[in-house]
Amino acid sequence: MTRNQLLKLGAKGALTLGIAFSFTSCGGGGNGDTTTIDVNGSDTMLQVGLAWAEAYQAAHPEVLINVNGEGTGTGVTAMINGTTDFAQASRPLKEKEVADITKARGTAPVEHVVGYDGIAVFIHPSNSVKSLSIPQLKEIWAEGGSINNWNQVGGSDAEIQRFGRSNSSGTYGFFQSAVCGKGVEYKPGTGAQPGSTAVVHLCESTESGIGYSGMGYKNDKVGWLAVSKTEGGQAFEPSNESVASGDYPIARSLYIYTLGEPTGAVKEYMDWIKGAEGQEILAGEDFVPLN
Repeated sequence: MTRNQLLKLGAKGALTLGIAFSFTSCGGGGNGDTTTIDVNGSDTMLQVGLAWAEAYQAAHPEVLINVNGEGTGTGVTAMINGTTDFAQASRPLKEKEVADITKARGTAPVEHVVGYDGIAVFIHPSNSVKSLSIPQLKEIWAEGGSINNWNQVGGSDAEIQRFGRSNSSGTYGFFQSAVCGKGVEYKPGTGAQPGSTAVVHLCESTESGIGYSGMGYKNDKVGWLAVSKTEGGQAFEPSNESVASGDYPIARSLYIYTLGEPTGAVKEYMDWIKGAEGQEILAGEDFVPLN
């Protein structure tokens, strides 16, 4: 099932599908002839995590995969608590997070890059503004920024309403660093949403809205912006091609963290994710594969 198909289910449907992969065993331990692998973390990677689990379990019925995803920070917490084998993350772990995991578990987390993603800037489809530069986006999003009305960038006379993620989200931190600048806070009044679907839905229904999320959450009811690196530079819409080429300026790696180097069933699953079948599924979820 693709990410766009999951979006059509709505939040309730996605939650139900998530529960379908949930089992009581945890920690990658064996239970007779069955092994459980627990996955937690990034909301951005939730759908691809579910798609990986569905395909892998179909081929390996002896492996049960439990997938959850509320934000990168929840994966870090689960790794600290010893309740996950994979922490999916849409940003690199912070030094303090690595230190906290190492202290709690006695072993340092190991980073695995599993794909790439472009962060789209969503707008209402009726918005006449079709492209902006990174400096303009900074003035819209960053604390102290001077752009607060769409007429300042060639649009209608309407106050810009900003929709983002909660601070436990890796997308929140990545967009903040890439657009606002490292250490620069978002403007007060930026609406923090619990997930990417909520951000996109608000941009669908709010004529003066703007929000950010993974490009795979695009649907035919919402618009998005082409983005240029500099004022007057060539603007690119997010796509597999523009992310892979480096032309789209708001792009990132996607990560899975394990406690030390993976072994056994966890290593086999990781190898499968990085292999041809896992990467084909990743591409089907509108991410950019490793090769």
